[in-house]
Amino acid sequence: MKLEVVESNETSALFDVKEASPAFLNALRRTMLSQVPKLAIEDVTIYDNTSALFDEMVAHRLGLLPIPTDLNLFVRRNECTCNGEGCPNCTVLFTLSKEGPSTVYSGDLVPAADAKFRVVDPKIPVVKLLEGQRIMLEAGAILGSGIEHAKWQCVNAVGYQEYPTVKVQGAIPAATLEKIQRTAPAGALAVEGSSLRVVDAVKAAAYLRSVKELYELENVEVGHEADRWLLRVETDGALSPVVALRKAVSILMEKLKTVESDVTKLKVPEAPAA
Repeated sequence: MKLEVVESNETSALFDVKEASPAFLNALRRTMLSQVPKLAIEDVTIYDNTSALFDEMVAHRLGLLPIPTDLNLFVRRNECTCNGEGCPNCTVLFTLSKEGPSTVYSGDLVPAADAKFRVVDPKIPVVKLLEGQRIMLEAGAILGSGIEHAKWQCVNAVGYQEYPTVKVQGAIPAATLEKIQRTAPAGALAVEGSSLRVVDAVKAAAYLRSVKELYELENVEVGHEADRWLLRVETDGALSPVVALRKAVSILMEKLKTVESDVTKLKVPEAPAA
């Protein structure tokens, strides 16, 4: 498999994948959704809560907040030398204390050790406090994966499609070219004389599929390349899409190595003698 980053930011990325089968890409997709670990709040100790929400509801909402995760710094709690008691190697501690009238946001959750663990989006509302209401708690975040609970699912959406191709043969009526210039996405197509030049095949293909019949573009052919795919990954910000993909590939390859080694141990029943 050959992979190239087309575009990327902190929460979404588009990859150009070559020499990969749909089966492998689907396995990669499922691994990103269920196996890639991230930090999420698991333990909540509430000292005071006079808000409209029950303690359990507050704890549930805290568990869904995206916490920046460095997979090289932490181990799972059940694999830690602290035997599950919670230590800096497996747990990130937070505190929260606020009084009304106000809204408690994710940014009010303060990391006890390092500010780099502040929640990715500080404006996620947790609970609204009225006059005289108060909430005070401590919370601990640990590593987990989506197969255990959705709060540990770092990838929100992941999908793949065949890499598109666009072929324009012959002239296109001037009136149609004018419509295309007005409605085509920026950077997708360029008008050259009485024809079109493809600037970005991905944008152009999506656009042309939607207007091909409307504009009667019979001399425009939209297809796809063999063994080439576009893979799009979106995360909640706890991990970047590139990091999530690398971890998923690592997990998947380890599983494939295990399967490969176990296949040799299988005993094939001998065929009965003729």
